[in-house]
Amino acid sequence: RALLGQHYTETHYSADGSEITEKPDTQDHCFYQGSVRGHPDSAASISTCSGLSGFFRVNETTFLLEPLEGAVGGRHAVYRAAHLRGKRGTCREPAATLQYDREPKIPAAMKLYRWKSGPVQKGPRYVELVLVADNQEFRKHKDLRTVQNRMKEIVNHVDKLYQPLRLRVALIGLEVWNHRDKITVSPNPEVTLDNFLHWREAELLRKKPHDNAQLITGVDFHGNTVGLAKKLVMCTRDSGGVNQDHSTNPIGAASTMAHEMGHNLGMSHDEDVAGCRCPVPKADGGCVMAGSVGLVYPKLFSRCSEQDMWQFLGDPRTGCLRNAPRADELYGGPVCGNQFVERGEQCDCGTPEECSDRCCNATTCQLREGAECARGECCQDCKVKAAGALCRASKNDCDLAEHCSGLSAECPEDVFQENGISCQHGTGYCYNGACPSHGEQCRALWGAGRAVRGRVPAAATGAHGPVSRRDVKCGTLLCLSDNTQPILGSGYYSFGYYFGRFKCKAVIAGNDAGEAAELRLVPTGAKCGEEMVCYAGRCQNLLVYGDKNCSAKCNNHGVCNHRRECHCDPGWAAPYCEQEISGIAAGSGSVVLAAVLAVLALAGIGLGSGVVLLRARAARRSHKG
Repeated sequence: RALLGQHYTETHYSADGSEITEKPDTQDHCFYQGSVRGHPDSAASISTCSGLSGFFRVNETTFLLEPLEGAVGGRHAVYRAAHLRGKRGTCREPAATLQYDREPKIPAAMKLYRWKSGPVQKGPRYVELVLVADNQEFRKHKDLRTVQNRMKEIVNHVDKLYQPLRLRVALIGLEVWNHRDKITVSPNPEVTLDNFLHWREAELLRKKPHDNAQLITGVDFHGNTVGLAKKLVMCTRDSGGVNQDHSTNPIGAASTMAHEMGHNLGMSHDEDVAGCRCPVPKADGGCVMAGSVGLVYPKLFSRCSEQDMWQFLGDPRTGCLRNAPRADELYGGPVCGNQFVERGEQCDCGTPEECSDRCCNATTCQLREGAECARGECCQDCKVKAAGALCRASKNDCDLAEHCSGLSAECPEDVFQENGISCQHGTGYCYNGACPSHGEQCRALWGAGRAVRGRVPAAATGAHGPVSRRDVKCGTLLCLSDNTQPILGSGYYSFGYYFGRFKCKAVIAGNDAGEAAELRLVPTGAKCGEEMVCYAGRCQNLLVYGDKNCSAKCNNHGVCNHRRECHCDPGWAAPYCEQEISGIAAGSGSVVLAAVLAVLALAGIGLGSGVVLLRARAARRSHKG
């Protein structure tokens, strides 16, 4: 069944253009997922909204199911995916292909720092999605409910494609532009993408917070292109894509949307990754991140796509995917077997046919006898790991390691070194888990090569007049590079300044004034002098981050993190690491949990009852994701 979050809303417009937002009946659901009995590697994604429609896969062959014309309550067609009707208006010979997109450009904001991360904890991730259908899509189907159900069926298929990667796609908002488009939807996909992302940032995010937005359009994009998105942008203002609904069956648009969302998640085209091999032949559909698709739609992600995604998800800036939708209040109420732990469940590993978890009873969604947990970074062999066990290693100079609490199967929240700590052998200062510098920013813009020179135009000016000599190091970023153009893709160009025989270059976004300032400025937190950093466009003292003696309050048993809270060593309790709690406390930075333990100990309350209470609360938090 499709997952719709508790705060799921549907938006459409009245005849006069007034916005109408509704919260539909939570029992009105008709989307299902599963597998084919007796075939453990099979998959199925089905809608019962209007007859039966969807797909199921058995032994590398995908079958599509849909009612015959006008026969919703009667005869249905089951056919191989190879017979799926393709993009309208395109004469598709047997060798014809649809182009998903060119290898998309990477916004510089996501290339500032090169992370040297340790092993990524591949716990579940959740994309809270808002889907938008444009006016042409509405006109094509002529009925609001038909369009809404088609959009939900598309998301149901996308979610099924991502589940093997331990990533779920939850639809929290659906908007149909049935009155008129809110942007100009152009046959040029680049124009449409830019317009959609600007509208998302200016309007959609304000009224409906979410992780990712996708546009489904009925407009026929130029040539064989059916989708476009930026790369490495999940959880940023550019997190989204545009997708043409190019097939009579929703599986076509679902394949495109899964592909474009894959770019948002850091995936490259399989053809652009050296040594990448798709286990499914092109004739049988191939893999989702192929640069083009033939007559058969893809069934799965390649191993290299999965590796790309998890490497990107090791970046702390993708933290928006760690918070699960409120699983105790999911659309339609609790259901054992949907792989979300909900009210009354201790675990949920899917249907009995899908489940391979020896800690969880798939029939009851309860832990098996003797099991303390089923999943989580601090769960091993169905037991909660001892307090102090490492669950998330430090990724770089500016990260802190996290340890298990002994009370929960989940690793504590990821936190970083205190802002202002020296990093990269004294060449920079930590800022929100990174070590920003002029050189790293130049390499992000221009590629590897000669290092940055700290030179600026002699007559530098800002919005309010001349810039001081000290603040100049925090203004326009000028780089030395052998490359003639930045490596960001189309839409960006450079201008240069000569300093003797050196030509320093800056980058401008040619068609995106909103990004231009960001791309050409020195990054926030870059070192501009001894104990000085760039902050708000000025070179300021490290005191801008707060008192430098923050860690003094941690009693030599911990250090301050980037939130200026004590991150205690294993065995010491927050908030100030002064209370030793053998076998219970862990240097997790989980201030509330450790503080309660410390208060219980100081108050003389029996520690045993406190542990039971906190264990129950921790379990409830775990059940809610």
